[in-house]
Amino acid sequence: MNWRQRIVVDWPNEPQKAHRAREALRAIEEGLAVLAGLGHPLHVEEGYTPPPLPEFPKVVFHIHQGSRAVNCQADLEELGDDWYPTMDEAKHAAGVTKQNQRGGIFARALPSLFRRTPEEESAAEEMTRVANEAHRRFVSEQRAIHRFNSAFDNGDVREAKRNARQI
Repeated sequence: MNWRQRIVVDWPNEPQKAHRAREALRAIEEGLAVLAGLGHPLHVEEGYTPPPLPEFPKVVFHIHQGSRAVNCQADLEELGDDWYPTMDEAKHAAGVTKQNQRGGIFARALPSLFRRTPEEESAAEEMTRVANEAHRRFVSEQRAIHRFNSAFDNGDVREAKRNARQI
């Protein structure tokens, strides 16, 4: 179905409007033919949009009060704020409102200034040195335990244990 046929089909139960649409299309074709005869070959591109839906009556939604049908702009204004065309928009608006009550929405990449006094700096360095020393001590103790267990397993005791289990 081409764009000319879609224009006529928009009014299936209104023959007067369909006739007017056909006449307008015929006038467009005649105008384009005249312009082409004068050296201006033009054409009409599709770009058609159907007639807009009537704005009212419509249903609006509130996060706590559900949905309501409104018949005009005055009814919508009478309801007040927080009424939205879809329930998803109402939920989103309620979430943004709650977030703003908690202090707002901040980007996570905001820079923060972190300044230490010389005493805090020296204390942090001392804590780092003590933690590194404790880690080194722990690692050396674990290595010693592992070496002892390896020497114990490789000796005659392991063989004796294995023989004792077989008896």
